[in-house]
Amino acid sequence: MKSGIAKGRGRVIALFIIPGLLVYAILVLYPLIQGFALSTERWVTVVKRNPVGLDNYRRLFNNSLFWNSLKVTLQFMVGTTFLQVVVGFFLGYFLYKQMKGYRFYKTLYFIPVVLMTVAVGFIWNNILSPSFGLLKPFMNAIGLGELYFPPLADPKLSLLTLILTEAWRVVGIQVMMFYAGFMNMPQDVLEMATIDGASGIKLIWHMVIPLVWDIAKMVIILQLTGSLRAFDLVYVMTKGGPNHATELLPMHMFVHAFENFNIGIGSAVAVCIFILSMFFTVLLRVLMKRESLQ
Repeated sequence: MKSGIAKGRGRVIALFIIPGLLVYAILVLYPLIQGFALSTERWVTVVKRNPVGLDNYRRLFNNSLFWNSLKVTLQFMVGTTFLQVVVGFFLGYFLYKQMKGYRFYKTLYFIPVVLMTVAVGFIWNNILSPSFGLLKPFMNAIGLGELYFPPLADPKLSLLTLILTEAWRVVGIQVMMFYAGFMNMPQDVLEMATIDGASGIKLIWHMVIPLVWDIAKMVIILQLTGSLRAFDLVYVMTKGGPNHATELLPMHMFVHAFENFNIGIGSAVAVCIFILSMFFTVLLRVLMKRESLQ
């Protein structure tokens, strides 16, 4: 009797799990396997492909532009993650303290998130444009017009500008995640710490950060891996220029696959992005094993 009930439950569980597994296999596993397969082929024409083994990877790793894209991507990852974690934490804490006007700021912080990335790129291009942008007349109005130069035209500042734009675009998500973590903190623990003399920076460092450590880990991992997929903002604002200064790996993949029509090498770049994403996820989970306070 019990075995019959167990078999019935097993069938019910399988009935609910199998459709999800099929969707996952079709939308995730199959494209992943296909990407690996394409990275071992060289496209002669649209319909003719020759297997080349790992030659695409050899050609890719011998290309200095690939290593430049990897360096730029790592700089972009570190810059955007640092800004979003730090700014998101303190703005979220500001909302948690419910200071004057916090409801208005809660809406204000989230407005850029709901905008399309392409729209954000056009907005900031128009602001920074030397021809019709708002930055140049503003600097002229405050007497700093002689110091103006187009930041997206400078190889040294274009990546920084891109980092700041990306952080502005999505920091609202991190603010809300930290805010939710702060709202779930046990108030009795914080009150006891306050009675014991903890306040200000000491309270934040020794109590608040450990209490929201799980949220911080999730924010860091999601942002680092998400930076490896950044493409649309780069394409709209700089297209990887000037002189490859903002050519992230997704942009490098796009150039190979859809501009040079070298699908094999483009797929090899995609495989490298996937491996890097898995590597950083595992590495961060190992390095950030610190337990949160309960």
